[in-house]
Amino acid sequence: MKNSLSVIKISLLTLVLLLLASSSAAADFSQRDWRYVKDIILPAGFQPKGLVELAPDREVFAGATQGLADLRIISDENGEIPYKLEISKAEHERTSFPVSVRDKGYIPGSYNIFTADLGQAGILHNEIEIKTPSANFRRTATVESSNDGATWMNIAQQTVYDFTVKERSFTTRDTHVRYPDSTARYLRVKIADDGEGPLDIAGATVFFVKETPAQEIPWSSSILDISRDASQRTTNVEVDLGTPGLPSYRLAISVPDINFYREVTLQSSTDRENWATIMQRVDIYSFNTPKFVGKSLVITYPETTYRYLRLVIHDEDSPPLTVREVNVWGLWRRLVFAAEPQQSYKLYYGNTEARQPSYDIERIFPYLVTEKLPEARLGSQATNPYFAEKKPPVSERFPWLFPTVVAVAVIIVALLLLGIFRQVRKVLPPPKE
Repeated sequence: MKNSLSVIKISLLTLVLLLLASSSAAADFSQRDWRYVKDIILPAGFQPKGLVELAPDREVFAGATQGLADLRIISDENGEIPYKLEISKAEHERTSFPVSVRDKGYIPGSYNIFTADLGQAGILHNEIEIKTPSANFRRTATVESSNDGATWMNIAQQTVYDFTVKERSFTTRDTHVRYPDSTARYLRVKIADDGEGPLDIAGATVFFVKETPAQEIPWSSSILDISRDASQRTTNVEVDLGTPGLPSYRLAISVPDINFYREVTLQSSTDRENWATIMQRVDIYSFNTPKFVGKSLVITYPETTYRYLRLVIHDEDSPPLTVREVNVWGLWRRLVFAAEPQQSYKLYYGNTEARQPSYDIERIFPYLVTEKLPEARLGSQATNPYFAEKKPPVSERFPWLFPTVVAVAVIIVALLLLGIFRQVRKVLPPPKE
């Protein structure tokens, strides 16, 4: 009986050890876990110790994990160096100020005119929106400013427009006029007639707008294929960024065609076989007509790191567009870290099991001066000579092993139970008749 229990314990212990052998544990930086390495070349004449910035290149994006979580900056002297990964983003602040609109008028053959009163001088503003229910117009708007309502200064002249196609429920308009920062109390707006009659002026709003555009990096791309799907009445344009892992978020379509309107569905893929939709039915157009001149051939989409993009252009019954080029951009990224000129640094990447690091610099970064930092650069990519390819878990290398062990254990347990049952039968009295 004791021998039977010992066999059972040994079998169960074997199963536990095999399960533990197939698991993995996270570890701190170890050279053997990172596949790729690049030398970091500090700026010439960099003195003294201070912050520098470093931009990842195409090879880093291709070899690193998604989100660049596995990037590690290593110094031969000080080991792992903390850094901050910063992604450029557009900043947009918009403050509105209500105004009273007075002195509205119309001079036939000349212009609409009205005055916007902010109520007091000293309010900083730089944009006015003309509110009108009128549609399908293109006019020149002139803006003048004054502090006393008597002496006026011309500060801006800009085209305002509305283009509406009711049959397609399509409208594009811009009735905002930008001008240099001003603190004037009064704005006088003149909207040229251009021989088309007056506009219906419903009111106005004044704004102070502060915009900082995102810093972008262009990715070279090529068109792999343009095909026509007659059954769906679409044109499919497949674009290759050349490298997986590149973060992209904006593209522009180059076409010579004019006077068209299309809807475009944008898809992405890693292999050109399986496609995921990332934007559905986006408008693109180009018009050059007496009533409206303008185009919109740029699509901004949720950031993706897939290598391939596909534009599905819904032609309906119109002839396909002549797509000559598709340009793609991503948001610029940089690593900011403290460097010493006498030390050497390397960037390691290519560890799918690495976690996102957490450094103190992340918390103090808002209080640092990080504008116009010296720019370090990357050397050529090399395979880390200390890298050791991790073997897959036992369960993946030998998928048959666990089922076999379990089956053997079941058989052993069954045989043991059978032996115990036979021994019990020998000691029990025979059944009474």
